[in-house]
Amino acid sequence: MPYFIDNHELNGDTQSEAIAQKHLKDIKVQHLYNCRKLGYWFDEKRKVAFCLFEAPNRSCIEELHKKEHGNVTNHIVEVDSRVIDFFLKQIQSQPQAEMVDINNMNTQPLTTIVALSIDSNELYGLELDERRALVRLFKKLVIDYCKHFKGTFIVRDQYASQLTFETASAAVYCALKIHKEFAPILGNLQRKLFLKVGISGCFLENISNSEFQQSVKLAKRLCYVATTQILATLEVRNLFQSESMKVVIKGDRIKSVSPDDARFLTTLMDYMEKHWKNHDLHASMLEQHLGCSKSQIYRRMKMLIAQSPNSFIKTYRLNRAKQLLRDKSGNISEIAFDTGFSSPSYFSKCFQEEYGIKPSSFQAEMIKA
Repeated sequence: MPYFIDNHELNGDTQSEAIAQKHLKDIKVQHLYNCRKLGYWFDEKRKVAFCLFEAPNRSCIEELHKKEHGNVTNHIVEVDSRVIDFFLKQIQSQPQAEMVDINNMNTQPLTTIVALSIDSNELYGLELDERRALVRLFKKLVIDYCKHFKGTFIVRDQYASQLTFETASAAVYCALKIHKEFAPILGNLQRKLFLKVGISGCFLENISNSEFQQSVKLAKRLCYVATTQILATLEVRNLFQSESMKVVIKGDRIKSVSPDDARFLTTLMDYMEKHWKNHDLHASMLEQHLGCSKSQIYRRMKMLIAQSPNSFIKTYRLNRAKQLLRDKSGNISEIAFDTGFSSPSYFSKCFQEEYGIKPSSFQAEMIKA
């Protein structure tokens, strides 16, 4: 996307703290306008503020300023990418008295949630000792990096964890560190094993807020559909890049999920959680509920979760069955019917194809573990 610098001519009594507040307002909602704010610079003497943006066009920046704080720009100029280094040096060279510590201002904090899981399809094809060693390493990495980046555990078990952080940067760096150290070990096992990571965030005042619970649920769902890439909401990705302006994430380690795709995933998962036991559930019911044609829902699900609708329904049911087997919630026949399969034999066939182990053997291994 192109880069733009805008300037705001302000009145004589404007203080740097007020500019910082407007800067924070922009950052919190910039994803809604498909913008990314790289930094700002306030000329105290001339009472002029400059902002550097990456955006599709000028109108996106104008709309962002207008709707969020009403401070409309006087000029917006598209700039060559070579100007950016100079602009960032100007920001860094401001006198210390004019710099504002936005982390210590009285603003509503961003809480960022990271969900991690190693509960992959081929995990149960490993020898018991090998799987136990993998689980111990996963637990150690999560605990160590959670402490290092000052995170807090929401949930922690042997196969999955959910953590919360005060900033997007801490959450993303923690996820990247764990992912970087764990991925080569999984690769050495020569199996399709992934460290699945999903990241979401919300602005709130306390942990009991319902918005927080929805963000935790979204992070878990992003984790559920993730494979080799970390899936992060566009809001978290933009905030991370705003907080860490000079950091470039190499390769495609993080995939951004747009607000529209996050809503699609939420609607899909909400529906599945209500109807997955229905023996008659099929792709056409998803199409009707999501308001998509057969081709539209197929393309969207393949792009977002790399599965067709019918494949997703089957793997969702198998994952639920795996949880019931792990929790020893009934025998094989009961679990087969409870999870929407037409017969125990068909269930066993699908389970072995998905996880490389029979349901009865899986249940026996869970008892040993």
